[in-house]
Amino acid sequence: MNIRGSLWQRGSLRFKLILSVLVMTGPLVGMLLYNNFYAIDVVRGQVAESYKNMLALYMDQIDSDLNDVDAYMNTMSGISGFDLVSLEQAASDSEYYSSKVYLFNKFTRDISLYGSLSSLFVYVENRDDYMEVNKSQTQSLEERDRIKLYLLDHIQSGGLTQGISTQRWHYARIGQNKYLFDIVRTGNVYLGGWVSTDQLLDPLQSLQIGEGGTVLLANDLGEPITDTKLVDENKIRLDASEGDYYLSGYDRKYLIVDSASIRGNFKLVAVIPDHHILDKLPYLQGIVWMITAASLLFIPTGLYSISKAILVPLNRVLLAMKKVRSGDWSNRVDLTRGGSEEFRILGESFNSMMTEIETLRVNVYEEQLNKQKEELQRLQLQVNPHFFLNSLNIVYNLAKVKNNELTMEMTRYLIQYFRYMFRSNTTFVHLKDELEHTRNYLRIQSLRFPDKLTWTLDVPDFLGDMPIPPLVVQSFVENSIKHAVTMDKLVHISVRIDLLDEDSGTRVNIAIQDTGCGFGEEVLRDLQAGKCVANERGEHTGAWNVQRRLKLLYGDTVSVRFDNHPESGGAVVSIILPINPAAEVTS
Repeated sequence: MNIRGSLWQRGSLRFKLILSVLVMTGPLVGMLLYNNFYAIDVVRGQVAESYKNMLALYMDQIDSDLNDVDAYMNTMSGISGFDLVSLEQAASDSEYYSSKVYLFNKFTRDISLYGSLSSLFVYVENRDDYMEVNKSQTQSLEERDRIKLYLLDHIQSGGLTQGISTQRWHYARIGQNKYLFDIVRTGNVYLGGWVSTDQLLDPLQSLQIGEGGTVLLANDLGEPITDTKLVDENKIRLDASEGDYYLSGYDRKYLIVDSASIRGNFKLVAVIPDHHILDKLPYLQGIVWMITAASLLFIPTGLYSISKAILVPLNRVLLAMKKVRSGDWSNRVDLTRGGSEEFRILGESFNSMMTEIETLRVNVYEEQLNKQKEELQRLQLQVNPHFFLNSLNIVYNLAKVKNNELTMEMTRYLIQYFRYMFRSNTTFVHLKDELEHTRNYLRIQSLRFPDKLTWTLDVPDFLGDMPIPPLVVQSFVENSIKHAVTMDKLVHISVRIDLLDEDSGTRVNIAIQDTGCGFGEEVLRDLQAGKCVANERGEHTGAWNVQRRLKLLYGDTVSVRFDNHPESGGAVVSIILPINPAAEVTS
């Protein structure tokens, strides 16, 4: 059983304690975290709404300025715009230049009325003549030439807005600068104006965006028009499809708020550092974070305290019980180090109980040993009277016929036989003594069944001192004579002992075989099954007696097999015993 694994099962005390702590503290921590994130989201929403209103205000102002420029250009190019028509319809160069000078002076006066407008220009296509009026001279000559070339290329490519459209202002990157421009057409005359994007953003520099933030222009595809460095370095997305506001950025997060223009394909975007927004949270927000962090710290600390006070002592008790279950009855629980008073009492009670159980086990074990020894002696003594009456009967018949030599020989064999029997209540004897006793028994039986019994003992000399239970070989030989020898035919009994060298250890095989009629089918089946076999008078047979004694002495390491020889049909008994050199042999 895996104690450590079982401690984490759903029904374990450890699992229930931890689950209880998490159930009690989890909702509180969850509510604190939810409140914290909700407060952050509310603040972000309020900040986003505030900035969106400001951007909308500035964008309305920009759109209003651009709309005024559009209205001025529409008036100049409309039906009442005689100044542009006079350029196109001038009959002579003097009339053309006179109209051109008039128009230049008019643009010079009018351009100051439009604060966001940087330049007005006129292009007469049939004369390929370009004239511009700049509000300031901040642009270099090269920059104005680049603007001119771009505008003329745009006109000649046919990129002018067709029909009526409110979004007439277009974004253009010319050199390193960015511009918005609008162009209207009257016949072959084109009137237009352009605005520097930096000039549009000048009024927004006073906005409190926060350190690292900015306000920029972006086109309707989400591509930055101004301040592209901040967007590129922080991988900020300028996509208005995500809602009124959203967070973007790689390492640092920025709150993105925008307001689109109705006069052109561009929008104002405020990029506000998120930490700048959170700095404005009330100090209670910090307290919430502290409580949340403290809760996350107290949970493992509390679980550790519970583990030291309850789970560790409990684990010691379980480990001690596991060792006891595996057979280590000497194991005790050590609850002197830490733990509660209840577990100390439990440990003392467990240790006291184990001491009593161990004492009882020793007593029961000794009682079982004594009982087993008594049963072994009883089984051995049970064999002693078995041969007594037949032996006396043989001596009586020999004395009756006055055969003194056979009587003396028989008496000598019987003396040796019964001397061995009287000391056979010992647990082990030498194999050579057991075989000598078997020879005496076979000699006695040879006198009883003259010319009807032959026998052989084939045993290596080096096994003579091997310890063996007494009366093992003799009992099976006696059983063969009892059931196999008759006055009708000659019966041969052979005893062969061999040494077996196996991976599990060295063992001895004792094979006893006769040439009689063998075991009956029912008897053989019962013997092979290890059942007790009784004769017709209800007496136990010698085979079961020996099996019982061997099991008491060797346990499962002994093997006794019964069979009939496939050719002669006689009984075959095979006993495999382990060699036990430590067995005590009594001389």
